[in-house]
Amino acid sequence: MSYTTSVYTYTVRQEVVVLSGTSPRKYMPVYAKPLTLNKGVDNQLQFQFLNQEQKPVDLSAIATANQSISFRAIDSDGTGILLKKALTPVLDVNGIFVLNTTAAEIENINAQKCYYSLEWPSGNLNLPVFVDSQAGARGDLNVVNSVLPSFVASQTVTIPSDQTFPANTANANSEAVTYYSSIINTQDSPVLTTSVDYANYVGNVTLQGSTLVDNDFYDINSYRYGNAANGASESGTIGYTINGYHPFIKIKFESNVGNIVTVLAR
Repeated sequence: MSYTTSVYTYTVRQEVVVLSGTSPRKYMPVYAKPLTLNKGVDNQLQFQFLNQEQKPVDLSAIATANQSISFRAIDSDGTGILLKKALTPVLDVNGIFVLNTTAAEIENINAQKCYYSLEWPSGNLNLPVFVDSQAGARGDLNVVNSVLPSFVASQTVTIPSDQTFPANTANANSEAVTYYSSIINTQDSPVLTTSVDYANYVGNVTLQGSTLVDNDFYDINSYRYGNAANGASESGTIGYTINGYHPFIKIKFESNVGNIVTVLAR
């Protein structure tokens, strides 16, 4: 059996109001829908500028005068500007302009609920653009990670020092010792990636999981590196991916030669 899922591509257009002319009428949108910027891709948000009579405003004079309509993204507490950019005319005689943002321009803006505002030049004045019936000049804007997952930085996993480690003078005939990394809380994520940077390591490595933070650890995967008999050892970084429900993870090392430089997890 096959299924069909409908998807859509369309231009998001927001109607906004500028006071133009001398008409006593007062048209204002009752509700301004929130706008969305998707991180990881380019975005286009289109605006149509209407006057108080609900008619398109000819804004071609703005381009002629080398002026521009400014878009601002404002943080949630209203104290900082996240993005400022000029709108691009699409059909300026009908008051249609577009905001074009590249993925790089919003890469460093955290996903959040924030606001936007527009400012348009009229003669020697810079005037607000209204988005609702209360003469509000600030609309709702959502910056979201809907297209690509949000970046999660790797965390450094420590190896507690109150353990026995291979001596610097250890060799193939030295007795293997067992030590562990600190416990990694996966936050119930179904996927955990780790990397271990080895230096002349010879021995076993076992990824262990548990549903409890301090006991009942079980083996997930085991690996063998190097061969003490012929002098082969492992140096460099090796990555691992752990799938499944393992709320807590730790790494067990059994080695008679070499050491661990760093352990990272994400």
